[in-house]
Amino acid sequence: MKLLILGATGGTGALLTAAALRAGHEVTALVRDPGRLAGRPGLRAVRGDVRDPGSLAAAADGAEALVSCLGVGNTRDPHDLIRDTARAVVAAAARTGLRRVVFQSALGVGASYPRTSVLMRLGYRLAPAVFRDKAAGEDLLAATGLDWTVVYPGMLTNGPRTGRVTATGLDTVTRLPGLPRISRADVAEFLLGTATTGTWNRQIAVITAKS
Repeated sequence: MKLLILGATGGTGALLTAAALRAGHEVTALVRDPGRLAGRPGLRAVRGDVRDPGSLAAAADGAEALVSCLGVGNTRDPHDLIRDTARAVVAAAARTGLRRVVFQSALGVGASYPRTSVLMRLGYRLAPAVFRDKAAGEDLLAATGLDWTVVYPGMLTNGPRTGRVTATGLDTVTRLPGLPRISRADVAEFLLGTATTGTWNRQIAVITAKS
């Protein structure tokens, strides 16, 4: 399958890229510095701006699915990164015919906020603009006819891939006690699976490590 990955040099994005290549997929990564990804069989690294519909359309030409692992790291001001990227993705999809779009988000965004624990909500209070930006981007996707999926992982760890993941539709989640966690490696595998199989279409999936 031909995949376009955004955020391929980040923590989860790098693991997703590696997993996709191991599985034999053709991967295009839209990045600011292609040199960080050069020289891998099956990978095409393209320089561009994820906020620019033209850059996205060029990179998405021929792609069957787009997966975004974009994040803003430890900054508290996202500068509308996710909202602007989602808007550019929608525009690029209209140009190229791309339909399958998967975005990694976070617990605490949108309707998940009141279902998280007090400890989880502290993260929101420390960086509310980051969560609002993610919610705005997701609202843009949900308003389209695209085959979108948004994934809300628990707190990310650098642990190994376990394959033990609990996935639940946000609409069926009532409470998420404590600080649910999941490794970036397991998140990457879930993102790849839902992008390539079409599962969780037009849904928000909450994923955590299976206890």
